[in-house]
Amino acid sequence: MKKKFDYSWVIIGICFLVICTTLGLCSSGRTMYLTAITKALNFERGAFSLNDTFRFAATTIVNIFFGTLVNKFGMKNLMCAGFVCLIAFAVINSLAEQLWLFYLGGVLLGVGLAWTSTTMVSAIVNVWTKEENRGKVTGAVLSANGLGGALAVQILSPIIFEEGNPFGYRNSYRVVAIVLAVVLALVIIFFRNRPKGAEKTEFVKKQKKARGRGWVGMEYSTAVKKPYFYLAIVCIAFTGMALQGLSGIATPHMYDVGISEPLVATIMSVGSIIMMATKFLIGFVYDKKGIKLIMNICLLSSFVSLISLVFVSNTPFGITLAFIRLIFNSIALPLETVMLPLYASELFGNKSFVSVLGIFSAANYFGYAIGAPLGNILFDAVGNYNLSFVVFALLMAFVTVTMQFVVKSASRDRKLIESLEVEKVEG
Repeated sequence: MKKKFDYSWVIIGICFLVICTTLGLCSSGRTMYLTAITKALNFERGAFSLNDTFRFAATTIVNIFFGTLVNKFGMKNLMCAGFVCLIAFAVINSLAEQLWLFYLGGVLLGVGLAWTSTTMVSAIVNVWTKEENRGKVTGAVLSANGLGGALAVQILSPIIFEEGNPFGYRNSYRVVAIVLAVVLALVIIFFRNRPKGAEKTEFVKKQKKARGRGWVGMEYSTAVKKPYFYLAIVCIAFTGMALQGLSGIATPHMYDVGISEPLVATIMSVGSIIMMATKFLIGFVYDKKGIKLIMNICLLSSFVSLISLVFVSNTPFGITLAFIRLIFNSIALPLETVMLPLYASELFGNKSFVSVLGIFSAANYFGYAIGAPLGNILFDAVGNYNLSFVVFALLMAFVTVTMQFVVKSASRDRKLIESLEVEKVEG
């Protein structure tokens, strides 16, 4: 008997391509635009970076209502709407000459990524893959951000910094818009909301199949009564603040200390490829070892990455340190992507998975909204980014300590809930 083709591989491939182009081109490559745009239009970095605040505030609001929106409009419709927003963002930024237009572009970028990136893809993977493979598949799909980021740097950097053309960034945005339009067409043609014959998934209601490494979980109404639920939200917000703040200023910092633009592009590309590998490995290790080990590795790596940036310079030692720091930074960055659905599933389980994921994603983007401009505001105040790195490192030290309590408390409640489930079955 001929084996039936598994369409889930098409969906996974589409998700990989979506992450590669949306996060890779629209998010990972955005730090290259900061120096180019502020120099061409004579903007202060702090004022310009507020477009990131608008971006992440929009994503925060949209993610709070993620489950409701998916139930009403479906994943495909929302994803297509997200691509339309991203294309509009690229077109507006290619034409803008006033700050308020960049802020409008930031809002459209935030809404677009909310419907096309981490939260959406995590929900899609949850519908289309088997429970025992979700960690690996989620990590593999989200690793596409690394590939997209590496391609973005190599393709867009020469366009942005075209010699003799201070407005090269405008042509770069137009290239991005064209690529996004092509991927949107592929989504329209090939994407399906769910496997044929499968019942409609209600994302804000109780589901029967277990997630979170196979445990039933607690109701959302119970989860919100747990103190560690709010501690986790604070930690995720601080993580987003620190890592997004770092992502937004690491590249300008390397330019500022005298490292050449082509070498910075190489450093960014190498970092993106390493990040691609680490995201897949994070999902693989989670499926084998659980949450605590990979969480601590990521958290400690974030601290090392932040502190090491203080010593990066245009010297052989400083440039070598910049490459070494990439390894730690790439290990840390899954805290803002792969780890969010893993936190939701591991800490609170099946019953509240998507509701908790939406809140965690909102907290993450709330942190983004503050962290993105904070580094540049501190730069405008003191003239360099070193103070920003120290502030963000202290935030990650707090998160590292607090998350030990969160995981321990959640593990204790999980054991209690699972023991009660066993008693029900045996009784």
